[in-house]
Amino acid sequence: MSAHFPIIKNNIRKAIKFQMFQSDSQTAINHQASAVSNADEAASIVLSQAMQAVAQGTFAVGGAIVENATGRVIHKMHNNVLKKLATTSKAFTYDPTAHGELQLVYWYYEHKTKLNLPEPEQLTIVTTLDPCAMCTGTLLTAGFNVGVIAMDDFAGINCYENFTFGTLPQGLRNLAKSKFGYYACGEQYFEQKQYVTDYVGGSNVALRETIVSRQKLMDCRSIFEASVNQVRQDSYDAGLAPDKLSDPATLSEDSPIKIKYREIYPDAFQVKISQPRFPKTELFNILKQVTESEQDAKNSVALLDPFGNLILCLPDTFHISPVHTAFMNVTRHYATIRFELMDDQATQPEAKKYLTHPKYGTFVFLYAPNPNDTTTIMTLGAYGSTLEGPVPQIFPANFQYYCPPFEGTVEELRSVIMNLPKFYTEIVQISVMEVANVW
Repeated sequence: MSAHFPIIKNNIRKAIKFQMFQSDSQTAINHQASAVSNADEAASIVLSQAMQAVAQGTFAVGGAIVENATGRVIHKMHNNVLKKLATTSKAFTYDPTAHGELQLVYWYYEHKTKLNLPEPEQLTIVTTLDPCAMCTGTLLTAGFNVGVIAMDDFAGINCYENFTFGTLPQGLRNLAKSKFGYYACGEQYFEQKQYVTDYVGGSNVALRETIVSRQKLMDCRSIFEASVNQVRQDSYDAGLAPDKLSDPATLSEDSPIKIKYREIYPDAFQVKISQPRFPKTELFNILKQVTESEQDAKNSVALLDPFGNLILCLPDTFHISPVHTAFMNVTRHYATIRFELMDDQATQPEAKKYLTHPKYGTFVFLYAPNPNDTTTIMTLGAYGSTLEGPVPQIFPANFQYYCPPFEGTVEELRSVIMNLPKFYTEIVQISVMEVANVW
């Protein structure tokens, strides 16, 4: 198996093209966008993106990268978590991490050199909705300024709407205060007092001295709330429960499932852990080798299915960007490959029978995330987005680690989790634990 580790890096690099959120032709068209002179114009652009998300059957959030010095709109994107399958015309998870803001950051690093883009500190990502934990961690890691139109009192990082960022570790709160900005709304002499708010936030956020109209702010929030209700009502297909699932280990070696996942991780479905919630030392050694195979990687993450099959085991890939962490690589690749298989009439029956929602599997980290790191906020948020709802209450937990964090303690990590916005503490109920009985 060790012979495969040196080529993991090359497979992940090749997969960048596979996971690009838009084609080069679309990118070229989008890159020719005009400039905005105030926050209300920016709100119109991102609101339009949110409306496109609704038409797609996913959550209504839109965003755009704006150059601080000129107001130039460099790129715009909307939420792509769900897309409609060609096989059924029903919404299905394409990529649980594909929120508008995160996609813009990934797009930026994919095109920074080719398009000679300014540094993140010279740009602002304007978004219709207060970013979730995943997007907040991504934006802070990358160094972008953030301009927010509407609040989100359930999953937004500023869910208490007091600009203290108590949902973040103490050491990251001042950073968020310097990077995030919440636009003023309404005009003092023309609007009812309850709709008038002042700007609060960092001094480098684009368009911070301008205002958003009351109507745009209300539209950004109401369209998101309506989309959430619609997605819940549609009850999109998440995947079969483990007792109805078939073991992919029984598939032939030329199965499209094995072929597709082995393009990313050559040893996919070649290792089977007898008790997937008790991986013991065998998986530890694999994770360690995978981490060491990638220069500058600090961590690696494995995904086991309910049968104990090792589907993916990937390291950090910081040569691509500072936000390509191991967990992001694993959850994005698992979802997008599964979507591709479900979207093809020829492979859909097999994919539905043998692949299911990751909430039924086990994510195993070599090292627990560092509690005071921006990438940890991204990882915890991405884990919450991946699970999409309550985690099946199975012991041991779905989120496991072998070694304590490089910096800080597991107790501090648990404290960080408990302070996250309500979506993560009340719905997902994130729980992390050490791999049981390993040593």
